[in-house]
Amino acid sequence: MNITRISAIALLTLSGSALANDRNDAIQRVEAAQRALELAQAELAAAQVEAASYTQTAESTSESASETAQSQPESEDGEAASEAAQELAWNEGWEYSFSAGISGTSGNNENFSGRVNLKGDRKTDSTETHAYASYLYSTSDGQESASRGELGFKNDWLLDGPWRYFAEGKYEYDEFQAWQHRLSGAVGVGYEFINNEKTTLIGRVGVGASYEFGSNADEKVIPEGLLGLDWTHQLSDNTKLFAGTTYYPSFDELGEFRWNSAAGIEVILDAETGMTMNAGVEHRHDSSPGSGIRPNDVDYFMGIGWKF
Repeated sequence: MNITRISAIALLTLSGSALANDRNDAIQRVEAAQRALELAQAELAAAQVEAASYTQTAESTSESASETAQSQPESEDGEAASEAAQELAWNEGWEYSFSAGISGTSGNNENFSGRVNLKGDRKTDSTETHAYASYLYSTSDGQESASRGELGFKNDWLLDGPWRYFAEGKYEYDEFQAWQHRLSGAVGVGYEFINNEKTTLIGRVGVGASYEFGSNADEKVIPEGLLGLDWTHQLSDNTKLFAGTTYYPSFDELGEFRWNSAAGIEVILDAETGMTMNAGVEHRHDSSPGSGIRPNDVDYFMGIGWKF
C-alpha cells in the first residue's frame, strides 16, 4: 500500500508539473500573440495614415492638373485671339455693298438719272471704319443737269465706355456749284446715346476745315465746327433703317454754315446672294452757295444692290 501510494503521489506530482509547464507555455504564447497583434494593429494604423496622405496628394495633383487643363485652352484661345487681332491687316475684315439705280422718261420730255454707290464697313474690337464712293448723273431734255461725285471715310476709335474718338474726310465733285471741287475733314469725339443689338444713336462734336477750288471758288481754307447725329435701327431680320445729320458752322464767317442730312432704308431681298433694295433721300444746304446757285440740293434714290 505504501508503495502504491508513493507511486500515485509521484505520478500526480509529475502530472501537475507537466500541466503547470503547459499552462505557463500557453500563457506565454497568448502574451506573445497579444504583443504581435498590438504590433500589427500599430502597423495597420500607420499604413492607413500613409495611404490617406497619398490619396490626398493624388487628388490635389489631379485637381491642379484639371484646373491647368481647363485654363490652358482659354489662355491659348485668348492669346490666339489677341494675335489674330494684331495680325488683322487694314485691308482685311471689310464688308462691302454696291447699289445702282436708274430712272428716266421719254416722249414730250427726255429725262434720265443714274446713280451708283459703293460702301465698305469694317468693325474690330477697337475701331469702326466706314468708307464710300458715289456718283450721280442726270440729264433733262438732252442737257446735263447733274454730275456729282463723292469719296469719303470715317474712322471711330472705341473706348471702354460710351465715348469714342473719330476722324473723317471727304472729297466732293459737282459741276453745278460755284466750286467744282471741295476737300473737307474733321476730328472730334462721339458719344453713344443708344447702342444695342437693334438701335444705335451716336452724337458727335468736332472741329475741321474745308477747301473749295475750281470754277468760281474762293480757294481758301475755311475753319469749321461739327455737330452731328448718326442713327440706325434694325427693323427686322432683313430690314434696316438709317438716318444722319451733320451741321458745319463756319468759324471764318459767323452765321454761315453747311448742313447735310440723309435718311433711307435697306431691305435684303435674297440673303443667299446678298441682293438688296435701297431707297432714301439726301439733302444738302449751303447758306452761302454763290451767285445764281440755289442753297438746297435734294436727291432721291432707289436701286438694287448686293452685299459681298
